[in-house]
Amino acid sequence: MQTNNKSEGGILSKVFGRSESTTVQIVRNACVEGVRYLTNIAILWYLNERLFGPDWLALSTFLASLLSGLLNYALCTIWVFHKRERGAGRNLVQFAVFTLIGAAGLGINIGITTVLTNHCGVYFLVSNTVAQVTVFFFNFFMRKKIVFERKTETEGLKD
Repeated sequence: MQTNNKSEGGILSKVFGRSESTTVQIVRNACVEGVRYLTNIAILWYLNERLFGPDWLALSTFLASLLSGLLNYALCTIWVFHKRERGAGRNLVQFAVFTLIGAAGLGINIGITTVLTNHCGVYFLVSNTVAQVTVFFFNFFMRKKIVFERKTETEGLKD
């Protein structure tokens, strides 16, 4: 008996299968960012409250974002966009561009967190949450357009 591939796996194929839908990718990215956010907040809390103290908020924010960003790249590549470049050189370039976009997002994050905390009197975790939401949309659309929708040289030759 022949089955329709679209119905095979049902919801699991929709959740875990390849998708070019921006809506699906945003939902998946939200899940990935949720994991990254919780990781970031836990690390930020530990660094700010237990290790460095509030005078080192920018450093704490930087380190928390860096560590949680490593997890983010892996999950975005494997699950959100399903796009890995072939060859070590291309993977390195893809990771470098992904990281540069993240660095720009990190600058936005640090700026918002610092301004809201130090100049507006907002509690640092609330400030960081506002920054995280802003950076979520910045990173998603920049990475989708620049990192994961770029045509490779071989794809360009096929057209």
